[in-house]
Amino acid sequence: MANNPVAIVGEADVTRATFVRRKITNLVKAANASDFDLAELFHESKKQQYYAQWGFETFSTYGKQVAKDYNFKWTKIYYLTRIMENMEAAKLTRSEFEPVGKAKLRAISRLKPFNADGSAVLFNGEQVATIIRNLTLKAGQMSPEEVQYEVDKVLGLTEDESMSWLNIKVKKMAKDNTIMPALALAKKHIGSIGQDEEGHAIDASDGRCLELICANFLADPNYNSETPDQKALQAADDAAEQALDAAEPVAEEEQPETIDAF
Repeated sequence: MANNPVAIVGEADVTRATFVRRKITNLVKAANASDFDLAELFHESKKQQYYAQWGFETFSTYGKQVAKDYNFKWTKIYYLTRIMENMEAAKLTRSEFEPVGKAKLRAISRLKPFNADGSAVLFNGEQVATIIRNLTLKAGQMSPEEVQYEVDKVLGLTEDESMSWLNIKVKKMAKDNTIMPALALAKKHIGSIGQDEEGHAIDASDGRCLELICANFLADPNYNSETPDQKALQAADDAAEQALDAAEPVAEEEQPETIDAF
């Protein structure tokens, strides 16, 4: 008597996961792949936790490996997935949101419809999922700046709290030996400012760290008085100079590079 075959639990899911991973690989390698096709597949692999079958503990570790293997930006994987999560929360189909365009949808993706515990996020008594839906449906008739403003209102980033960019030029030696170590030290002292949706600690942004460094500088009476302590000033200058002693001097004809401070 022949033995009955043992049922394989989740066999269909394994087959689908294999297909999705193969499809993602083909699309990230293709020059003309549809971003929305990728968005749907990344979203499915995260929602169904296919990444666990592929040997990854979290979706982000899988996404960063894809980025490394195929010279693909992790930030793009992140926001494409966020777009799909928001569109699902807003109960919108691809035919409804795709015409809006990736740039506007990326701005809208900054809104989070749910808290970590799954409860709905509210803004002025209205569920953010509903705000996302309504904003997406009318975004086609809005400029990118108008969409961004509506998003910023929900995030509380208007007027004095609005975000701005500060672009400065610095020499590579100054960036490597002074600025970046100072930002790293500030992040260490600020500590974690929260957790992402996978439970990973979130560091303070470079902009927040620069704000802290500048605030400390302004609060120091040695730097913010009519008669500063010249010895303290000289000591600070000496310390900064010593921090650069190990670096080779930059030739005068070299152009300083541009970095984003925020």
